[in-house]
Amino acid sequence: MLLKEATFRNLLYTMIIVKSKKDAEYQEKLFKIDSIDLNNFEEEFGNIQIENNVNAMLLFPYLDYTQGLSFLLVANGLIEGNTITFYERPNFDTFQIIRKDTLNDKEIFYLKDLLVNNDFDLEHYVNYAINQTEVYRKDSDVEILRAFSEIDPCRNEDFPDDFLVFFFKEGLNPEGMWVRGMELKKDHILAELLNQPNQDFGVNAGDIIKVVVYEDESGEISCIADLR
Repeated sequence: MLLKEATFRNLLYTMIIVKSKKDAEYQEKLFKIDSIDLNNFEEEFGNIQIENNVNAMLLFPYLDYTQGLSFLLVANGLIEGNTITFYERPNFDTFQIIRKDTLNDKEIFYLKDLLVNNDFDLEHYVNYAINQTEVYRKDSDVEILRAFSEIDPCRNEDFPDDFLVFFFKEGLNPEGMWVRGMELKKDHILAELLNQPNQDFGVNAGDIIKVVVYEDESGEISCIADLR
């Protein structure tokens, strides 16, 4: 399966393995970044030699409120057939993040899909990933809204905290705009408007608006701005 074929709910907070020799080798080089002369970065980075034969990355998907679905590099490894060998990180000093758009066309596996054929302390690395991304889960209102699956049809798959809302006002054409969810209330959602409307709906980019969830007769879900 390719990464772009998985939904954010299939990925979020679940260890995955992405097969990509080029990306894994690049991340191996990044482990040695502290020894590079930044004045000659490109030349020195290109000359870095890596010791491990790698073609896969162990990643932990999480949500960055402003940057969207992101992936923390946990460790690198080598896939051979239906097995994988993981390599211990040389250090835990680097916080190596990969964005989804660079991985969309890469093959992914869940841990259950492959046999780990070496003595690798997976629990230690899982705890590392959870601890490193804890700051991105501290807003309880945002976490509750993330769990609100009813608006999934309106969400941006790469930026799941953002969802499409339709604005209606007498005398104006309907307009769809993106908002960033903030809090789930009893009968509405509070969200920040990300776009500047093309028409005068009485709101501007950056304003906090109320959003209601509407289900039509066919069961299709839409998010509608409550401009009252």
